[in-house]
Amino acid sequence: MARLDFSRMSVLLVEDSAFMRSIFTTTLRALGVERITVAEDGEQAIRILKPVQKTKAGQLVGHTGIDLVICDYFMPTLDGGMVLRWLRRSEHSPDRFLPFLMVSAAADIDVITEARDNGIDEFLAKPFSAVMLASRLTAMVENPRQYVFAPNYFGPDRRRRAKEVKTERRGTTEAEIEVVHSTKEASALKNSDKKVWYFRLPRNLRNKLATGETGPETAAFDPAVLEAAEAKIQEMEGDYADWVAKTLEELTQAHNRCLEDMDNAAVPLSEVHRIAHELRGQGGIFGYPLMTQFGKSLYEQTHDEVEVTPALIELVKAHIDLLRVVTKQKIKGDGGETGKQLMTSLSQAKKKFAGQKQGGRAPAKAS
Repeated sequence: MARLDFSRMSVLLVEDSAFMRSIFTTTLRALGVERITVAEDGEQAIRILKPVQKTKAGQLVGHTGIDLVICDYFMPTLDGGMVLRWLRRSEHSPDRFLPFLMVSAAADIDVITEARDNGIDEFLAKPFSAVMLASRLTAMVENPRQYVFAPNYFGPDRRRRAKEVKTERRGTTEAEIEVVHSTKEASALKNSDKKVWYFRLPRNLRNKLATGETGPETAAFDPAVLEAAEAKIQEMEGDYADWVAKTLEELTQAHNRCLEDMDNAAVPLSEVHRIAHELRGQGGIFGYPLMTQFGKSLYEQTHDEVEVTPALIELVKAHIDLLRVVTKQKIKGDGGETGKQLMTSLSQAKKKFAGQKQGGRAPAKAS
């Protein structure tokens, strides 16, 4: 493996949470990435990525110079999946082969599968560490997968096998596959009668970042750099405490709005759902896995199709109370005996809610 100089790489970070943007930029800079362009949502990301103009011949020019995209999955208006589909399929895309790292606190199998089918290179689950982020960056640079163009898919090969697979699972024969070694050859594909194309392109990003220092024991990142990056993240714990305090206040206000107008509680409840998603992705970064667990539970209980009832609003309040205990007592790790008691309290609240579920109101509809 080669030692890589990530100061030569330009990253587009797409993240709607201001606090998560801060965590990412701090970690990336600690890992050596100096050129970071930030987008606060998917629409802004596409504006940044779009080439500035079209020539008379119809060619796209004015490449943004972005080497890699790090994008959150769940964002309002235009989410990470939409950004990825635009990048892989749009005629306005600056580079359909641009490495794409999808990030989400919802690392459920359906989310990962959808992201894979849209053409991600790698997936990073929140909460994450500097080591986890570094490993994903290294994988995309050192071990880029061949790209596959098929009737229903374009993106990195979804199969992660060491040995080459010569035929597609759906019955495509080797004679129906064409291998392309340069993007310049892509223009000839419209005249090809093949069903599937494999793009095995030069590792340009690796060549750009390689320092010349190689060897079997050489790591892409100096271990001291990784250690320093982890330390930088932990230095933000005070900022995290401030963010949690503000977030719990927002949760409390949303909960109160639900109580004040149960017939229109779907709107504030959707705010609870959004905040819970952020909570589930951040607590574990700073050693508060209970925050992640309670945030995940609250997120799952407040999905769009849930019936809004007094029992549900009571369950939301139970989650908020548990989150307050964790923050007030600064309970890290599993919390020992206190953590067990809190988890028991959550389980009891859920059982009570399940028993009252049939007596709720009709679902409130958001306007």
